[in-house]
Amino acid sequence: MARIRGFTLIELLVVIAVIAILMGILLPALRAARELATGSACLANQRSLALAYTMYANDWDARLPMGFVSMQTLTKPMWAKPPLNEAGQYVVSGDNVTLEDRIRGIKAGVLYPYIGDPELYHCRGDDRVKSPNPGQAVYRSYIIPDVLAADDSFGEYSLVTGRHQRILFKLTEIQSPSYKYIFCESELRPGTSFNYDHGGWSFAPWVNQGWWDNLATFHKNSATFGFADGHAEQHKWAHTQTWRLFNEGEGQKAPCDPTIPENRDI
Repeated sequence: MARIRGFTLIELLVVIAVIAILMGILLPALRAARELATGSACLANQRSLALAYTMYANDWDARLPMGFVSMQTLTKPMWAKPPLNEAGQYVVSGDNVTLEDRIRGIKAGVLYPYIGDPELYHCRGDDRVKSPNPGQAVYRSYIIPDVLAADDSFGEYSLVTGRHQRILFKLTEIQSPSYKYIFCESELRPGTSFNYDHGGWSFAPWVNQGWWDNLATFHKNSATFGFADGHAEQHKWAHTQTWRLFNEGEGQKAPCDPTIPENRDI
């Protein structure tokens, strides 16, 4: 009877080493492919949101939807609303909020009929929704800049920054729409006051010498933007401190001086 020869220890170690080398080569490639797919899906979301935004305005005499997501009594219909329970009541603080509440708030916004899918409000790279704390499990990844608040109560004064700035009310007031973003990705980590991404996105360097709100780094230190002409772009944060502080949730400390030559993020 012929004797069956097995692997020697050295041969097994060689095989294991080869597998380890292949894994080292393949895993980064797989991660890169996943990040590329996530970024592509997010850009599609941004295009859908931007298109819905302009379609709404065209249906309403160029009037913009309210860009400030809040439980306050406001004069214009909001593009999205805070979390709502089954009774239609706001659930804006604490841990007594569910994913269904968050999606109800999205569906109650005036842009939803133009979009029809709550998943388009969520970036696949946004892992906040995976938080074990319901109050921190934010679903909506996108936010509108504060200047597009489009509510009469704001006038030319920002409730967020406490500074006079022009608030836009009509789509026709947006000059050079292909250069003006209307949606950005926010990475706000809710605290004790709110359990959702509230308000609008504010850039207020005159207040604290930093960014007012964190922007996202969902796509390997980059973020997507939706523009007023309906297109979307992905921007990679150029300044090391910008993406590092955004990743750490310390965006207000990120450099925002446009006179710094190397700060190409401003």
